[in-house]
Amino acid sequence: MTDATAPLLTVQGLKKYFPFRQRFLQRRADYVRAVDGLDLCILEHQTLGLVGESGCGKSTVARLIMRLLEADEGTIRFGNQDVTRMRERRFKAMRKEIQMIFQDPYSSLNPRMTVAQSIAEGVRIAGISRKKKRRERIGELLEMVGMPAASADRYPHEFSGGQRQRVGIARALSVNPQLVLCDEPISALDVSIQAQIINLLKDLQKELGLSYLFISHDLNVVSYICDHVCVMYRGKIVESGPAATLFEDPRHPYTLKLLSAVPDINGHAWLSGSQVDQSRNGIAQGCLYGDDCPAPRPECRGQTPGMVKVGPDHYVRCSEIGDHIERLR
Repeated sequence: MTDATAPLLTVQGLKKYFPFRQRFLQRRADYVRAVDGLDLCILEHQTLGLVGESGCGKSTVARLIMRLLEADEGTIRFGNQDVTRMRERRFKAMRKEIQMIFQDPYSSLNPRMTVAQSIAEGVRIAGISRKKKRRERIGELLEMVGMPAASADRYPHEFSGGQRQRVGIARALSVNPQLVLCDEPISALDVSIQAQIINLLKDLQKELGLSYLFISHDLNVVSYICDHVCVMYRGKIVESGPAATLFEDPRHPYTLKLLSAVPDINGHAWLSGSQVDQSRNGIAQGCLYGDDCPAPRPECRGQTPGMVKVGPDHYVRCSEIGDHIERLR
């Protein structure tokens, strides 16, 4: 087994802008900066959580890593290989190492294909050419995710949402990947099923030595499954750190605001404030969060802060740490 601290995936300066147009003459007005200079690192056999409100760019990051979208700027390195501009023929082989679990387990499965047919594509790519061996491998994968091997000949509409998501996980594992991108894999499921899927992912990680990028807006789930967490706001990481540190000692006002939405057994909220508007475009003058920060300072309007180290492996995108952040609690 390789060193657990070795970087498996490294993303640096990643950008993806989408143009939008004015109705009059359809002229380009500006860009939606979905991902704007993002840096992150996923370690081997560990789980990195990417959290933030809807529209902040989380799913776009996963699609950029998978090369379902092409990045405008930045680099994506898998191991020691730069895959950002790798030719499609070479990257096709690399896709076996990076797989994705999608948010909606129904729309991600072909309704005209049986479970066996959906999974068989990956098994074939993994190098199992004989039909009997493929069938055996499909049965193994289904049992691995808690499904009976006999369900291989059924269609997606014959399963519940949780069962379909298990099939999606089996399909992702069919090519023996090292990294699995989990794009809100439980948000479309019933609450009673969510815990089962999360525990399944943890068990599979331990058994197969997987690494995860876990995208979610459910901070309770993220605190349970993730080793390290990055908080994303309007295309940028505003805070990152070990999961235990970030949840016990959050420093950025946006992180505090997200945590205030987590149900508290005592009914207490950490921070009150208006809903963040994720639809705004363009580059703000100064701090990206300046218009929403409940305690801004005049200097926040005039500078664009970088990531400031506030503890061991704990970074915050804020110009004023200390008293300024303490007053927000």
